[in-house]
Amino acid sequence: MRVNFSRTLALTLLSSCLALGCGVRPATEEGDAGVGEKDAGQTPPDAGTGTPDAGPGTPDAGPPPADAGTGESDAGPEPSDAGTGTPDAGSSDAGPDPDEGYPSCGVPYLGDREGKGDFTPTALGPDMAAAAIQAGSTVSIIEPVQGGRVSFIGVKDVINMDPCGATLLGAFRDLRSNRVSVDQRTVTLQRGADGRGASTDSDTASFSNVFLCPNNWSNADIFDQEYEVTIILSDRRGRSVYKAFNIRPACNVPGEDKWCRCLCKQGYKLGEPCP
Repeated sequence: MRVNFSRTLALTLLSSCLALGCGVRPATEEGDAGVGEKDAGQTPPDAGTGTPDAGPGTPDAGPPPADAGTGESDAGPEPSDAGTGTPDAGSSDAGPDPDEGYPSCGVPYLGDREGKGDFTPTALGPDMAAAAIQAGSTVSIIEPVQGGRVSFIGVKDVINMDPCGATLLGAFRDLRSNRVSVDQRTVTLQRGADGRGASTDSDTASFSNVFLCPNNWSNADIFDQEYEVTIILSDRRGRSVYKAFNIRPACNVPGEDKWCRCLCKQGYKLGEPCP
């Protein structure tokens, strides 16, 4: 039997081709194209998804008005802060209370707290009335309630100082020996109708009681000799005024002359009898 080799070869190639899938490539290309169409067909859903994505953008855009609203609320407290600033400015203008820490004694401050302090020195005379003293003045030697002999040195016309709890110092200095007799005390000054302060004539405790006799400290007689008197007035706020000048003590109280001269003479010895 004669075999057709060409036919057999063709069948073999065809079988091989079928086995290798040579004949399905065109169908696959159509299928790929089909898949491409399906992929392209899926694009509308993607595009559709894009639209919803754009949708959430609108809600995202929503919060800025809320933020802007918060901005208006934030701007709201500023007037409150500004309001607080006004009281602070008021407090700054008022400043601290100058009398804080200084209890009242019932006598108002004398004059201006920023002004220069000043006073006029005084001394009680034979009639127990105060009079101004200055360089060259005669100062009375007087018997106090505590005994001995003193000069009562005070102040008047006190201005721009605190009258409460002031310190008054009076001192006599012997110009020959430089020995000093000192009396210092705390006083509250009387305020006059003119707004100035002074020692009170009826209250000898408001004067410095400078001890003079019995004379156991000076190298000369106390009377009819020149001595230096020093007066220092200091208020409780730290302001001080100082004055010093020469005066002449005198035994000029009526009926006291002999006793005064005995007690106040140079070299007097304690216990020595006087006429």
